[in-house]
Amino acid sequence: MSAQPQTIAGIVIYHPDEANLLRLVGALAPDVREIVIYANSAVSSQEEDRLRAAAQGTDLSVIRPGGNLGLGVAYNALLDHTHRQGGAFLFLLDQDSLPSAGTIPRLATIHGRLCAAGERPAIVGPRPTDWSGKPLRAPPGEASDRDEAHVTRVQFVISSGSLVDCEAARAIGPFRADFFIDAIDIEWCMRANYRGYSIWMADDVLMAHELGRGLIRLPFGLLLTDQPPRRLYTFLRNQLAMLRMRHVPVGHKAKTLLALPLRIAAYLVHNRFSRETRTALWHGLIDGARARFNLPEAVFGESVL
Repeated sequence: MSAQPQTIAGIVIYHPDEANLLRLVGALAPDVREIVIYANSAVSSQEEDRLRAAAQGTDLSVIRPGGNLGLGVAYNALLDHTHRQGGAFLFLLDQDSLPSAGTIPRLATIHGRLCAAGERPAIVGPRPTDWSGKPLRAPPGEASDRDEAHVTRVQFVISSGSLVDCEAARAIGPFRADFFIDAIDIEWCMRANYRGYSIWMADDVLMAHELGRGLIRLPFGLLLTDQPPRRLYTFLRNQLAMLRMRHVPVGHKAKTLLALPLRIAAYLVHNRFSRETRTALWHGLIDGARARFNLPEAVFGESVL
Protein backbone atom coordinates (compact mmCIF):
# COMPACT_ATOMS: atom_id res chain seq x y z
CA MET A 1 0.00 0.00 0.00
CA SER A 2 1.43 3.35 -1.01
CA ALA A 3 0.92 6.07 1.61
CA GLN A 4 1.97 8.93 -0.65
CA PRO A 5 -1.40 9.84 -2.26
CA GLN A 6 -3.21 9.78 1.09
CA THR A 7 -0.77 11.24 3.61
CA ILE A 8 0.33 14.75 4.48
CA ALA A 9 3.23 15.18 6.91
CA GLY A 10 3.06 18.00 9.43
CA ILE A 11 6.19 19.09 11.31
CA VAL A 12 5.89 21.47 14.25
CA ILE A 13 9.09 23.45 14.82
CA TYR A 14 10.47 25.90 17.35
CA HIS A 15 14.02 27.18 16.76
CA PRO A 16 15.09 23.89 15.18
CA ASP A 17 18.57 22.76 14.23
CA GLU A 18 18.37 23.45 10.49
CA ALA A 19 20.57 20.53 9.43
CA ASN A 20 18.39 18.07 11.37
CA LEU A 21 15.22 19.60 9.95
CA LEU A 22 16.52 19.36 6.39
CA ARG A 23 17.43 15.72 6.96
CA LEU A 24 13.93 15.04 8.33
CA VAL A 25 12.24 16.71 5.35
CA GLY A 26 14.37 14.68 2.94
CA ALA A 27 13.50 11.44 4.73
CA LEU A 28 9.75 12.13 4.59
CA ALA A 29 9.49 13.44 1.04
CA PRO A 30 9.27 10.11 -0.87
CA ASP A 31 6.36 8.82 1.24
CA VAL A 32 3.95 11.77 1.45
CA ARG A 33 1.89 13.97 -0.85
CA GLU A 34 2.89 17.19 0.93
CA ILE A 35 5.01 18.41 3.84
CA VAL A 36 3.67 21.26 5.97
CA ILE A 37 5.94 23.08 8.41
CA TYR A 38 4.07 24.74 11.27
CA ALA A 39 6.57 27.37 12.41
CA ASN A 40 6.20 28.42 16.04
CA SER A 41 9.38 30.43 15.46
CA ALA A 42 10.40 32.53 12.48
CA VAL A 43 11.40 30.88 9.19
CA SER A 44 13.09 33.15 6.67
CA SER A 45 12.43 32.97 2.93
CA GLN A 46 15.97 31.63 2.45
CA GLU A 47 15.35 28.86 4.99
CA GLU A 48 12.07 28.03 3.27
CA ASP A 49 13.90 27.74 -0.05
CA ARG A 50 16.36 25.28 1.48
CA LEU A 51 13.48 23.25 2.92
CA ARG A 52 11.82 23.09 -0.50
CA ALA A 53 15.07 21.91 -2.04
CA ALA A 54 15.34 19.18 0.60
CA ALA A 55 11.80 18.05 -0.27
CA GLN A 56 13.06 17.04 -3.73
CA GLY A 57 9.90 17.99 -5.62
CA THR A 58 7.37 17.05 -2.96
CA ASP A 59 5.10 20.02 -2.20
CA LEU A 60 6.20 21.91 0.89
CA SER A 61 4.51 24.86 2.59
CA VAL A 62 5.09 26.83 5.79
CA ILE A 63 2.36 27.97 8.16
CA ARG A 64 3.44 31.07 10.08
CA PRO A 65 1.10 31.77 13.02
CA GLY A 66 3.11 34.80 14.08
CA GLY A 67 4.26 33.45 17.44
CA ASN A 68 4.41 30.34 19.59
CA LEU A 69 0.78 29.29 19.99
CA GLY A 70 1.57 25.84 21.37
CA LEU A 71 1.29 22.30 20.08
CA GLY A 72 -2.48 21.90 20.37
CA VAL A 73 -3.13 24.86 18.07
CA ALA A 74 -0.49 23.56 15.65
CA TYR A 75 -1.93 20.02 15.53
CA ASN A 76 -5.44 21.33 14.92
CA ALA A 77 -4.25 23.63 12.14
CA LEU A 78 -2.43 20.71 10.48
CA LEU A 79 -5.52 18.51 10.75
CA ASP A 80 -7.65 21.26 9.21
CA HIS A 81 -5.16 21.64 6.37
CA THR A 82 -5.11 17.90 5.71
CA HIS A 83 -8.92 17.81 5.67
CA ARG A 84 -9.10 20.69 3.17
CA GLN A 85 -6.60 18.92 0.93
CA GLY A 86 -8.55 15.66 1.03
CA GLY A 87 -5.85 13.70 2.85
CA ALA A 88 -6.78 10.50 4.67
CA PHE A 89 -3.84 10.64 7.10
CA LEU A 90 -1.78 13.26 8.90
CA PHE A 91 1.69 12.11 9.90
CA LEU A 92 2.65 14.28 12.87
CA LEU A 93 6.26 15.04 13.73
CA ASP A 94 8.34 17.37 15.80
CA GLN A 95 11.88 18.45 15.07
CA ASP A 96 13.46 16.00 17.52
CA SER A 97 12.42 12.82 15.70
CA LEU A 98 13.73 10.84 12.73
CA PRO A 99 11.55 7.96 11.47
CA SER A 100 13.24 4.93 9.95
CA ALA A 101 12.98 4.38 6.20
CA GLY A 102 9.52 3.30 5.03
CA THR A 103 7.81 4.19 8.32
CA ILE A 104 4.77 5.89 6.77
CA PRO A 105 3.77 3.15 4.27
CA ARG A 106 4.34 0.49 6.93
CA LEU A 107 2.09 2.30 9.41
CA ALA A 108 -0.53 2.85 6.70
CA THR A 109 -0.46 -0.86 5.86
CA ILE A 110 -0.95 -1.79 9.51
CA HIS A 111 -3.81 0.71 9.75
CA GLY A 112 -5.51 -0.93 6.77
CA ARG A 113 -5.14 -4.39 8.22
CA LEU A 114 -6.52 -3.29 11.57
CA CYS A 115 -9.56 -1.78 9.84
CA ALA A 116 -10.06 -4.99 7.85
CA ALA A 117 -9.99 -6.92 11.14
CA GLY A 118 -12.83 -4.81 12.54
CA GLU A 119 -10.80 -2.36 14.64
CA ARG A 120 -11.29 1.42 14.62
CA PRO A 121 -7.71 2.74 14.77
CA ALA A 122 -7.42 6.48 15.36
CA ILE A 123 -3.62 6.44 15.43
CA VAL A 124 -0.89 3.98 14.55
CA GLY A 125 2.54 5.02 15.81
CA PRO A 126 6.09 3.63 15.73
CA ARG A 127 8.12 2.42 18.70
CA PRO A 128 10.25 5.38 19.83
CA THR A 129 13.93 4.79 20.55
CA ASP A 130 16.74 6.97 21.75
CA TRP A 131 19.38 8.04 19.24
CA SER A 132 21.43 4.90 19.95
CA GLY A 133 18.46 2.73 18.94
CA LYS A 134 17.46 1.65 22.46
CA PRO A 135 13.65 1.48 22.75
CA LEU A 136 12.10 4.00 25.12
CA ARG A 137 9.65 2.86 27.78
CA ALA A 138 6.38 1.80 26.16
CA PRO A 139 2.98 3.03 27.39
CA PRO A 140 0.54 0.57 28.99
CA GLY A 141 -1.00 -1.75 26.45
CA GLU A 142 -1.86 -5.23 25.27
CA ALA A 143 -0.01 -7.06 22.50
CA SER A 144 -2.00 -8.23 19.50
CA ASP A 145 -1.41 -10.79 16.76
CA ARG A 146 -3.76 -9.05 14.30
CA ASP A 147 -0.88 -8.22 11.97
CA GLU A 148 2.26 -9.96 10.86
CA ALA A 149 4.08 -7.00 12.36
CA HIS A 150 3.95 -7.03 16.15
CA VAL A 151 1.43 -4.39 17.19
CA THR A 152 0.28 -3.37 20.62
CA ARG A 153 -2.96 -1.65 21.54
CA VAL A 154 -1.93 1.07 23.97
CA GLN A 155 -3.51 3.82 26.05
CA PHE A 156 -1.57 6.46 24.16
CA VAL A 157 1.38 7.12 21.87
CA ILE A 158 3.57 10.20 21.64
CA SER A 159 2.33 12.61 19.00
CA SER A 160 5.58 12.68 17.05
CA GLY A 161 5.57 9.81 14.57
CA SER A 162 1.82 9.28 14.82
CA LEU A 163 -0.16 8.42 11.69
CA VAL A 164 -3.51 10.05 12.49
CA ASP A 165 -6.69 8.87 10.77
CA CYS A 166 -8.30 12.18 9.82
CA GLU A 167 -11.86 10.83 9.67
CA ALA A 168 -11.49 9.43 13.19
CA ALA A 169 -9.95 12.70 14.36
CA ARG A 170 -13.01 14.65 13.25
CA ALA A 171 -15.22 12.36 15.35
CA ILE A 172 -12.93 12.43 18.40
CA GLY A 173 -12.55 16.20 18.41
CA PRO A 174 -9.67 18.67 18.42
CA PHE A 175 -6.48 18.51 20.44
CA ARG A 176 -6.51 20.56 23.63
CA ALA A 177 -5.18 23.97 22.57
CA ASP A 178 -5.32 25.23 26.18
CA PHE A 179 -2.81 22.57 27.28
CA PHE A 180 -0.21 24.47 25.17
CA ILE A 181 2.38 21.66 25.42
CA ASP A 182 2.74 18.36 27.33
CA ALA A 183 0.16 15.58 27.76
CA ILE A 184 -1.80 16.82 24.71
CA ASP A 185 -1.25 13.49 22.99
CA ILE A 186 -2.07 11.51 26.16
CA GLU A 187 -5.40 13.27 26.72
CA TRP A 188 -6.43 12.99 23.06
CA CYS A 189 -5.58 9.29 22.83
CA MET A 190 -7.49 8.53 26.02
CA ARG A 191 -10.48 10.45 24.66
CA ALA A 192 -10.22 8.39 21.47
CA ASN A 193 -10.26 5.14 23.44
CA TYR A 194 -13.23 6.36 25.49
CA ARG A 195 -15.19 7.08 22.29
CA GLY A 196 -14.68 3.62 20.85
CA TYR A 197 -11.52 4.13 18.80
CA SER A 198 -8.17 2.47 19.39
CA ILE A 199 -4.51 3.53 19.60
CA TRP A 200 -1.79 1.24 18.28
CA MET A 201 2.00 1.02 18.42
CA ALA A 202 3.95 -0.94 15.81
CA ASP A 203 6.75 -2.49 17.85
CA ASP A 204 9.03 -3.29 14.92
CA VAL A 205 8.70 0.14 13.26
CA LEU A 206 11.33 2.22 15.03
CA MET A 207 11.75 6.00 15.27
CA ALA A 208 14.60 7.85 16.91
CA HIS A 209 13.24 10.50 19.26
CA GLU A 210 14.70 12.84 21.86
CA LEU A 211 12.69 13.31 25.04
CA GLY A 212 13.34 16.61 26.81
CA ARG A 213 16.92 17.15 27.96
CA GLY A 214 17.51 13.47 28.71
CA LEU A 215 16.60 11.17 31.58
CA ILE A 216 16.80 11.44 35.36
CA ARG A 217 17.68 8.03 36.80
CA LEU A 218 16.14 7.23 40.16
CA PRO A 219 16.54 4.24 42.54
CA PHE A 220 14.89 0.92 41.60
CA GLY A 221 15.32 1.58 37.89
CA LEU A 222 12.80 4.43 37.77
CA LEU A 223 13.25 7.06 35.05
CA LEU A 224 11.94 10.60 34.65
CA THR A 225 12.24 12.84 31.62
CA ASP A 226 14.45 15.83 32.39
CA GLN A 227 12.49 18.93 31.39
CA PRO A 228 13.15 22.67 31.75
CA PRO A 229 11.02 24.46 34.37
CA ARG A 230 8.45 25.75 31.88
CA ARG A 231 7.78 22.21 30.71
CA LEU A 232 7.54 21.04 34.31
CA TYR A 233 4.78 23.59 34.82
CA THR A 234 2.70 22.53 31.82
CA PHE A 235 3.24 18.81 32.39
CA LEU A 236 2.23 18.91 36.05
CA ARG A 237 -0.68 21.29 35.42
CA ASN A 238 -2.09 19.25 32.55
CA GLN A 239 -1.74 15.88 34.27
CA LEU A 240 -3.54 17.20 37.34
CA ALA A 241 -6.27 18.76 35.21
CA MET A 242 -6.81 15.36 33.60
CA LEU A 243 -7.85 13.96 36.99
CA ARG A 244 -11.19 15.74 36.47
CA MET A 245 -11.84 14.17 33.05
CA ARG A 246 -14.24 11.26 32.76
CA HIS A 247 -12.47 9.70 29.79
CA VAL A 248 -9.13 9.39 31.60
CA PRO A 249 -8.83 5.84 33.05
CA VAL A 250 -8.91 5.44 36.80
CA GLY A 251 -5.62 3.57 36.68
CA HIS A 252 -3.89 6.52 35.03
CA LYS A 253 -5.34 8.89 37.63
CA ALA A 254 -4.13 6.67 40.47
CA LYS A 255 -0.66 6.43 38.93
CA THR A 256 -0.50 10.21 38.58
CA LEU A 257 -1.41 10.76 42.24
CA LEU A 258 0.93 8.06 43.55
CA ALA A 259 3.90 9.29 41.51
CA LEU A 260 3.34 12.97 42.26
CA PRO A 261 5.40 13.23 45.50
CA LEU A 262 8.32 11.32 43.95
CA ARG A 263 8.25 13.47 40.81
CA ILE A 264 8.21 16.70 42.77
CA ALA A 265 11.05 15.60 45.05
CA ALA A 266 13.14 14.30 42.15
CA TYR A 267 12.81 17.49 40.11
CA LEU A 268 13.58 19.70 43.11
CA VAL A 269 16.72 17.75 43.96
CA HIS A 270 17.85 17.40 40.35
CA ASN A 271 17.49 21.15 39.78
CA ARG A 272 19.02 22.02 43.17
CA PHE A 273 15.82 23.68 44.39
CA SER A 274 16.23 26.47 41.86
CA ARG A 275 13.76 29.33 41.99
CA GLU A 276 12.41 28.56 38.51
CA THR A 277 11.82 24.92 39.42
CA ARG A 278 10.00 25.87 42.62
CA THR A 279 7.89 28.37 40.67
CA ALA A 280 7.06 25.78 38.01
CA LEU A 281 6.02 23.10 40.47
CA TRP A 282 4.02 25.43 42.74
CA HIS A 283 2.06 27.01 39.90
CA GLY A 284 1.65 23.62 38.22
CA LEU A 285 0.05 22.26 41.39
CA ILE A 286 -2.24 25.25 41.93
CA ASP A 287 -3.28 25.73 38.31
CA GLY A 288 -3.71 22.00 37.76
CA ALA A 289 -5.94 21.65 40.82
CA ARG A 290 -8.07 24.56 39.58
CA ALA A 291 -7.96 23.49 35.90
CA ARG A 292 -6.64 26.95 35.08
CA PHE A 293 -4.65 27.02 31.86
CA ASN A 294 -2.34 30.01 31.97
CA LEU A 295 0.24 30.43 29.24
CA PRO A 296 3.68 29.54 30.59
CA GLU A 297 4.91 33.06 29.86
CA ALA A 298 2.25 34.41 32.22
CA VAL A 299 3.78 32.31 34.99
CA PHE A 300 7.44 33.02 34.25
CA GLY A 301 7.12 36.56 32.93
CA GLU A 302 9.09 36.01 29.70
CA SER A 303 8.86 34.29 26.35
CA VAL A 304 8.79 30.51 26.50
CA LEU A 305 10.11 27.53 24.54
